Amino acid sequence: MGLVKDAFLYVKNLRKVYPPDILALDGLDFQMREGEFVSIIGPSGCGKTTLLKILAGIEDYQEGEVYFEGNRIFSNSDWRRSVIYQDIRLFPWMTARENIYFALENKDLGRKEAREVAERWMRVMEIDGFADNYPAQMSAGMRQKVGVCRVLASDPDLVLCDEPFSALDWTTREFLQWEILEYWQKNKKSVLFVTHNVMEAVYLAQRVVCMTARPGVVKEIVEIDLDRARWNVPRDSKKVLEASRYVARLIEEEVAKASQMERELGY
Repeated sequence: MGLVKDAFLYVKNLRKVYPPDILALDGLDFQMREGEFVSIIGPSGCGKTTLLKILAGIEDYQEGEVYFEGNRIFSNSDWRRSVIYQDIRLFPWMTARENIYFALENKDLGRKEAREVAERWMRVMEIDGFADNYPAQMSAGMRQKVGVCRVLASDPDLVLCDEPFSALDWTTREFLQWEILEYWQKNKKSVLFVTHNVMEAVYLAQRVVCMTARPGVVKEIVEIDLDRARWNVPRDSKKVLEASRYVARLIEEEVAKASQMERELGY
């Protein structure tokens, strides 16, 4: 798919350097169609999270073009591009309910509407029984459910996921994967999902963007030919396993390069 500047999400020749001279991204090209689910995978330090932060508008960059729905992104955050983080960023002095209310009220919803939306999503995420608990009173899995609920309740156009389920037990991880998939399916929204888990990248996405070792560029974009209704697809189906093996081989090559670079450069 050639780059089209009026695409839903457009990234061209993106370059990011961290002081003093660490080149994280170097000429990265990428785009997404509206309503697409895309995974990004690559070795540690290849710039996956950096790219996500740039798209969220919380990180700047030195060169390149980054556009969302025709508008340039450069250090300008927007609730329409919301992030689900790996490290759960809840306000510790607020209850689960108050954390979700706060996000919705920042979207300029009236208080009554914000509360109705929050209560509905808390039931969907099965956290309504913990709504008055503070983060310190909840398990890691429950806190992550609140974090996911806070983002999905805001109904962003683009959900940016930064390895959100990597530290969770399998039951909670699978539950939240289904919720993300259902949100994407029902609401026709777009999801960009960063992960280190090859099977997760393949099973969730329509395309998997495989990145090189640092400095990160796109090595290959793998099309995933699976039913959009993923709940109809067994995780151990032939197509899932074959695609996972192919992506794993691509990433293994880059992991080896990244390890050699770390030994030579020390970072």
